[in-house]
Amino acid sequence: MFKQKTNFITLSLIILVMMLMSSPDITAAQSEDTFDHEHFLLTEILSEYVSNGKVNYRALKTNQGGLNKYLQELADIDPEDFKNWTRQQQLAMWINAYNAYTIRAVLDSYPIEHSWVSDPLGQFPDSSIRQITGVWDIMTWTVMGKQLSLNKMEHGIMRQELIDPRIHYVLVCASIGCPKLENSAFDAANLEERLDQAGVNYIYDSNRIRIDKRHKVVGLPQIYKWFKEDFDEGTEYKDLLKNQPSDLSGLLSWVYKYANEQDRKFLVNGTYQISYLFYDWGLNESR
Repeated sequence: MFKQKTNFITLSLIILVMMLMSSPDITAAQSEDTFDHEHFLLTEILSEYVSNGKVNYRALKTNQGGLNKYLQELADIDPEDFKNWTRQQQLAMWINAYNAYTIRAVLDSYPIEHSWVSDPLGQFPDSSIRQITGVWDIMTWTVMGKQLSLNKMEHGIMRQELIDPRIHYVLVCASIGCPKLENSAFDAANLEERLDQAGVNYIYDSNRIRIDKRHKVVGLPQIYKWFKEDFDEGTEYKDLLKNQPSDLSGLLSWVYKYANEQDRKFLVNGTYQISYLFYDWGLNESR
């Protein structure tokens, strides 16, 4: 009886060892993802060179080692690892990649001068990112080993695959009219809270939305016109604005979502006109 029991234990151990040898090493596979999901390097750069949304491009141009290292981290991401990331990890990475490569594009052309190719009619400031030919659609940058344009990151990936209108509150096109560039990178741990806070900041800190009760005008940013389809579905507050024009209730519900109580009452009960504000393409540069 003891011998039979010993044989059974031995056989069980052999089977267990064989199963472990033949099964995929899940723990090892997970540990291979060495990407820094806190984006520490980018936070170091932003905290040192960004203040109140403005970038000290002049100083950063003389000390690009940290930025280059961070961009290399983006280039080296394993696509197979990326597939196993959470949605928040993926979205945080793309937001950071877009903003970091926008900074890189500016630095590569800094100081920016007027371009007759990009701005033949002189519509934009001489130092504007609009003077950099092909900055959004021709220039490409490496993420996960692939060459991608800024437009591909924004329109082809974030807007089409990850789909969150709040990206428009945090993607920064190196212009004064953009949302303010924050001085810390985004990460998955508090992404939802930071995207919502960015919506509040967009109204009250960046002053990109203006609710003028005295003159009964709500001034909306140009991004609400450019990306209207992203905001049309609206938020959980859309039905509260049913007395407003139906084609604007979705947009206005995003304003309502982040407005204070006084402004909310005006948005729901007030009679007002909608206007779209001037977009300042001046470089978001600290001087």
